[in-house]
Amino acid sequence: MANRRSSPEAPPDRLQLAATTLLLGIGFLPLLLELRMQIGAFIVAVFALRAVAIRWPRLRPGPWFLGLLTVAGGLNVIDAYRGVAGQSPGIALLVTMMALKMLEVHTRRDLRVLLTLFGFLLVVQFLFDDSAARALLLSMLVIVNLALMFDLTLTSGAGAPAARATRAGRVGLSMTLQALPLALVLFVFFPRLDNPLWDLGIDNQHAVTGLRDWLEPGSVKELVISGEDALRVRFDHKPNVPSDQLYWRGPVLWHTDGRRWMPARHGEFPEVKATVEPDGALLSYTVMLEPTDQHWLIGLDIPIGIPSGARLTSDFQVLSLLPVEDFRVYRMTSALHYRTRGLSLDQEAAALALPDNITERTRDLVAQWTAEDPAPTALVARALRFFNQEPFRYTLLPPALGDNPMDAFLFELRSGFCEHYAASFALLMRIAGIPSRIVLGYLGGEFNPLSGDYLIRQSDAHAWTEVWLGDRGWVRVDPTAAVAAERVDANARLAALGAGAPVRFRLGDRPVLARLLYNAHLIADAMDAGWKRWVVGFSRLKQQRLLQSLGLGQFRELGLALGMIIGGAALMLLLSLALGRPPRVQDPVLRQYQRFLRKLQRLGLGRHAQEGPIDHRDRVVARRPDLRVAVDRIVALYVHLRYGGGENDSARHVLERHVKAFRPRRRPTGAR
Repeated sequence: MANRRSSPEAPPDRLQLAATTLLLGIGFLPLLLELRMQIGAFIVAVFALRAVAIRWPRLRPGPWFLGLLTVAGGLNVIDAYRGVAGQSPGIALLVTMMALKMLEVHTRRDLRVLLTLFGFLLVVQFLFDDSAARALLLSMLVIVNLALMFDLTLTSGAGAPAARATRAGRVGLSMTLQALPLALVLFVFFPRLDNPLWDLGIDNQHAVTGLRDWLEPGSVKELVISGEDALRVRFDHKPNVPSDQLYWRGPVLWHTDGRRWMPARHGEFPEVKATVEPDGALLSYTVMLEPTDQHWLIGLDIPIGIPSGARLTSDFQVLSLLPVEDFRVYRMTSALHYRTRGLSLDQEAAALALPDNITERTRDLVAQWTAEDPAPTALVARALRFFNQEPFRYTLLPPALGDNPMDAFLFELRSGFCEHYAASFALLMRIAGIPSRIVLGYLGGEFNPLSGDYLIRQSDAHAWTEVWLGDRGWVRVDPTAAVAAERVDANARLAALGAGAPVRFRLGDRPVLARLLYNAHLIADAMDAGWKRWVVGFSRLKQQRLLQSLGLGQFRELGLALGMIIGGAALMLLLSLALGRPPRVQDPVLRQYQRFLRKLQRLGLGRHAQEGPIDHRDRVVARRPDLRVAVDRIVALYVHLRYGGGENDSARHVLERHVKAFRPRRRPTGAR
């Protein structure tokens, strides 16, 4: 029986109100995690009031109370953000007003308006997170939203709740699947901007984790605890080196006051050019870098070929002309083995400068090493042996180091993280007269065989040292790796921080359950990598390359418009033809009878809408007596099977055989 349609002015039933409230709550939740806590508290209070009103309709707020809540919601946003201009304040105001809109729903029309506005709420989610998981969640919410809008067209009591939900869900899923091909055409051919549509100068104030351009005890540890994705890398040819030898270069630090290390000032070494002599094959790769709001582009140590729109500094940093405010995809080429050339007097002076808090016992330690063997390579090896043989511990939870952190670290506490080892080693080298500097970046990465990518997380953040050895130039030295493995802190408190130690310290085999979970993680990571490469990373350049492959490259914007028009029109035509086809009859008896009717239709003896099988038979026999025997037999079998309760496989086969053998002539035999 056809579903009766409801009036737009009819009130929604309790099930529709509850389902819409739950849908909005799930849609609001990811945004509330990004907004100020007082915004979330106000929204939760509004939802609680909505739930009370659904259970006890008499307690629904009146117009005056709603007006006061609206004013309070607006003032709450202004108090939280000191205004309503900007990304976060604007979204906070949208969420607040949508939540209040729930309280004034009286008719189904009101509820439809709320569900339509819900679409805007889904779009703004991508301002904070454009991951595959977020896209999947929002896609499911779209399906539920469409299902609810369909259910609002039906009258109350149109079926049991489970049946209504199933029917509406099928409609929502069907509508979404029908829209997907057209959405794909628009995604591919709609002219893309140089920046994402949601990055048109709007102030983006949400936090971005990443490396800083300075170092002091505790700064790198904060990144290791965060554990967020930093970048993905896909090599043209997988390097034949272990992952714990992949050093991803970022900022370079030259100056220190004894506690904090800072980079060189802009233009401090203007006459120096970066000179690298590769010693072996080069590695080419694609980097997918998460937003950092910084200018540096992370590359494998040491970069040789850099992307357009970037420059290579004298200390081998790759700096973008514009800050990385959105997901960035670029190509680079690096050398794993190399020699560098050119150390200016200004660079040498900066790399030998010492802070004022160097103690006598530190100088005496280096003097002792120098007396043993003054060669630079011997001093480097002696310092690494010092970290290995003395009771130094690697830990993410070092004690406080006081006003002179490096002296306390070297002689008293001897517990620290990579920044402690890199900073103290650089000072020891400078005291010995060896130019040194600190490099910040990432170490290692997790290779996903399903996607072919290396995933480098913030938990792989690392600091190491470079020393100048005359015949080899700048040489990377990682003093943290010199710590004996048995002195790596395995304290259970580290697990509570949410991240492990760097990749070189992740030891031990995984049990069966852990391997299963790890494989599931690899699958999810591969899906996320594909999403970011083909969807988030689908840039204007890739779009133009696609046009070139289709032979439309010379048309540019006109080619995109032609692609949209032709592709969209073709898809709409195919969809119309598919939806316009009559549904295939599932009943085999009815299917054979319809086949019989089509044969009569070709003779001009089709069945009228008001005729039943018997009346139709009588009219056919009256006009074509020569068909009486065949028509009587087929109609009798059909009526018996369809309405007489005598359906069985044998009778169906007999009907099928008679219908197949029914081949009437256009004119009766002997007729002129």
